[in-house]
Amino acid sequence: MQNTRRKSELRLLEGEPVQYKGAIWIVKGEQHPPGYLVAYPRYDLVRRDKLSSHEKNILIREHLFYWDCLDLRVPVIPLHNTVQYYRGSSWQADLTKTIMEQIIGDLGEVIVSGSSIIMRGNDVDLVIYTIKPALAVEKIKENLGVLIEEAGTGDLYREWLLKHKSTLSFQEYLSLKMNSLLHTKILGYPVSLRIVPYYHGFSSCIDPVFLRKRYSGYLDIVKPLSPYTTPARFLAKLSDGENIVLETRRILYAEAQIGRYFLENGYIEVRETGKYIVPDHGILHPVNV
Repeated sequence: MQNTRRKSELRLLEGEPVQYKGAIWIVKGEQHPPGYLVAYPRYDLVRRDKLSSHEKNILIREHLFYWDCLDLRVPVIPLHNTVQYYRGSSWQADLTKTIMEQIIGDLGEVIVSGSSIIMRGNDVDLVIYTIKPALAVEKIKENLGVLIEEAGTGDLYREWLLKHKSTLSFQEYLSLKMNSLLHTKILGYPVSLRIVPYYHGFSSCIDPVFLRKRYSGYLDIVKPLSPYTTPARFLAKLSDGENIVLETRRILYAEAQIGRYFLENGYIEVRETGKYIVPDHGILHPVNV
């Protein structure tokens, strides 16, 4: 891959919607091959609808690239042909304005992501970019019962039906999302929050993976290290007693409680910064939470 000039307006951060060749892609992660962007195709700009699984798979296959930094094949798109996508509606503007002015303040910025950027859906995906994630979480907690309403069991049940029924029981899902700060209601809208602890991503490899191996088995989450964020991290212990950091980019797991889990088809990664267990390509089942 050749180096190309980066568009200065792009954040290069998880959850950012970008436009490339008639489709909206959602950025993944914060480190990218120089001149390119790791992103996944999601929506058709002509139809203003979700891409079908077949359409997504075709685009992903066309853009797959093995990046040794992640030791994975990932879809990438060239930065010089990619632009930031934003088309807001009045209700989205009211929502983001409320969050910015009354909750987040000068801690960061809020953008709309997910299907609600092109259609009126069941909920709104919002991304908060901040270098002070702990303070942002505290502000959200302070506003529970004021501007923010906790999601009820019915709200969580609908979320489970839409996204997780095929992989988790509803009881398992409730165990993962109990007292959720990331699935709430703001101004009456069901909201999914993603808190990304950066202002800008990197056109370089900042944490290379040296070794990756599959792992299925029990583990215990011992304590949260940086919960709620993308990525979220927890101190965990494998079944052989080894301490390890559990790291996830899925908001499904970002609020995981202390307790025992069974990880189905996860990965153990050895990186420059340490040893991690990553459940995102598999399923993390609560056992005793």
